[in-house]
Amino acid sequence: MKFTSKFATVLLLVALMISSVPSAAVQSAQAASCYWAQFIADVTIPDGTSFAPGAAFKKTWRLKNIGTCAWNAADVSLIHDSGEKMGVPATVALPTTVNPGQTVDITVDMVAPSTAGHYFGYFKFKSAQGGVFGIGSTANKSFWVEINVTSSSTAGYDFTANATSAVWSSGAGTLTFPGTDGSANGFALKLDKPKFENGIESAQAGLLFVPNNVNNGYIQASYPAFKVQSGDRFQATIGCEYGATNCYVAYRLDYQIGSGAVKTFWTFRERYEGLTYNANLNLSSLAGQDVKFILVISAYGSQTGDRALWGNPIIARAGGTTGPTNTPSPTVTGTLPSPTPTKTVTPGPASCDRAQFIKDVTVPDGTAFAPGIGFSKTWRIKNVGTCTWTNYSLIFDSGEKMGGPDSAIIPTSVAPGQTVDITIQLTSPTTAGTYRGYWKLKNSTGAAFGIGSAGTKSFWVEIKVSGTGIVPSTTVAPVTPGTPVTPATPIAGTSYDFVANVCTATWYSGAGTLPCPGTDGDAKGFVLITSPSKLENGTNDSRSGLLTFPQNINNGYIQGIYPSYKVKAGDKFRATINCENGATSCYVVFRLDYSISGSSSVQTFWAFVERYEGQYYSADIDLTPLAGQDLKFILTVLSTGSATGDRALWVAPLIYNSASGSAATAVPPSATFTVTSTVIATISATATTPSPTVTVTPGTPTVTPTFTVTPPTTTPTFTVTPPTATPTTPSP
Repeated sequence: MKFTSKFATVLLLVALMISSVPSAAVQSAQAASCYWAQFIADVTIPDGTSFAPGAAFKKTWRLKNIGTCAWNAADVSLIHDSGEKMGVPATVALPTTVNPGQTVDITVDMVAPSTAGHYFGYFKFKSAQGGVFGIGSTANKSFWVEINVTSSSTAGYDFTANATSAVWSSGAGTLTFPGTDGSANGFALKLDKPKFENGIESAQAGLLFVPNNVNNGYIQASYPAFKVQSGDRFQATIGCEYGATNCYVAYRLDYQIGSGAVKTFWTFRERYEGLTYNANLNLSSLAGQDVKFILVISAYGSQTGDRALWGNPIIARAGGTTGPTNTPSPTVTGTLPSPTPTKTVTPGPASCDRAQFIKDVTVPDGTAFAPGIGFSKTWRIKNVGTCTWTNYSLIFDSGEKMGGPDSAIIPTSVAPGQTVDITIQLTSPTTAGTYRGYWKLKNSTGAAFGIGSAGTKSFWVEIKVSGTGIVPSTTVAPVTPGTPVTPATPIAGTSYDFVANVCTATWYSGAGTLPCPGTDGDAKGFVLITSPSKLENGTNDSRSGLLTFPQNINNGYIQGIYPSYKVKAGDKFRATINCENGATSCYVVFRLDYSISGSSSVQTFWAFVERYEGQYYSADIDLTPLAGQDLKFILTVLSTGSATGDRALWVAPLIYNSASGSAATAVPPSATFTVTSTVIATISATATTPSPTVTVTPGTPTVTPTFTVTPPTTTPTFTVTPPTATPTTPSP
């Protein structure tokens, strides 16, 4: 998923922990280099698939041999490790020999238990030569099958079968279904056997969505009202179509009750990387209501190549067989991509240990680094369980470790309801590629847990390694730079003052170029200087600020493009951000964007979602990764839905550098907060024993909607009003 002081920690503790690891565990790690597996995908029966009691089914896992020893079919076999056996024999022979670097599809016949319930079955491999082994960083983790057994056989709702009943539209207007492949207006098709980006052809039908062919285009299907019952779940396999290598989209499940506002229940960002993901969303918060569900696909920037699949999208009701059940013949290949989804827990975590991913504070997905570059990754995680996290740790789970530790203590206690910023030092791999590393938490007794409703999902860091270290860009229309001026320096240490230079910037909205300063109430959007600045909590800040109001339309925006500035090592962007006092309907995204001088490409460096809840937030963003470049910084504010009341306030926005002076920005007026606190915990390599003190700062909103970090557009995207209950976005 930042803004306050960070705590140093000690890898000395980690070293002591490692030195006390039992010899058996050390041997397991050593053996991992020979016999070692990696989970690739659930080919059939995604987690949470529902069956009637006693139903027979075939489960297929795709696994990769990432060790150095061949899995001889006469030696290595699948074994049941723990949990529900589901009728599987004690051992199941591999279908073929699997050499290092190859993958194999392993299929077993299973039978659902005879009583209703939620069941896990955990499995590993066994070799006469190498003993028992599995997946994970030490090759000792299980992979599993997870199903629900229900006593009823009532059918749910099939979105594919009912596609002709939906109202289809895109940014180009109303569409027909099925559409015409290649239509620039966007189109959707029913595919009897959709082929996903991982090369698997599903035996169950699905829907292909292609947005209209413009930047940030979209396509959506609004279905007739459906009465939701408690226990209903939305399920689908999602991923780009095979061969659509430029695909980069956002999936959304929206809904509308009666003539009310359209709301987003769930969203998931997906790009072509050879993996598919299984959505399994509990709809119980909507039970008893007639709900119009809307399937939406929106492009991230350019729409070219966006071919997104919904595999068997349904509302599963007790008793229905809901997941993909295709059972392909065993295949072996050595060419599947290296990124892997999470699949590395032992039987479920304690019920009191639950975490919620809030945001990526640093290094958003897709950040680019040169080979071998060190960086700090910070996640914001919330304790949504009932146990206080004392002597809890961050642990590596699977994927690419990037030089991180096996585990590292969180150097402070985190009470239920609090959030914590966890920072570790990582290093980009030395060869080009896209890398993802998966992480979880571990309690004081050593039990691992993560995010998601069951506490079994991992959070991750995803980077690209290439020849440069620039955040990936999204191309937009060229911008006109303002006239460079000498930066004002009203506060010691200030290198550039965005308020003092506000009208050297060129201000835009969806209505075109805006005057500076603007006129309060202008429906085209406006920017004004505030002095003093009245904060959301009712106090006055003596520092000057910028009041920015987007164009007054749905998903309106406003942005100011400043003259070129050469970034220096140690530069930081600082500002206090919040809604203006009294703007109770305010719900916006603040963004710091930039454009390299001479380029028409705009890139997002930092973004923050804010709504009116009586708090302000202090941004303190290190610009050092941009040092040495001549950049045009862009202050952007986007509405999340209706722009009415979106009076977004940047107080004292500036670029600060300690080498330029001794003082920092003034401290905003003190205020009393009765909100969820945020704890900042930095895990570093400093070998000293800290005496951590917890700094309580305003927490982020309970629901942090997902937003598109591409330049704004007047094309409507979505309303991010949160549902009654916070849905959990599945992690891969």
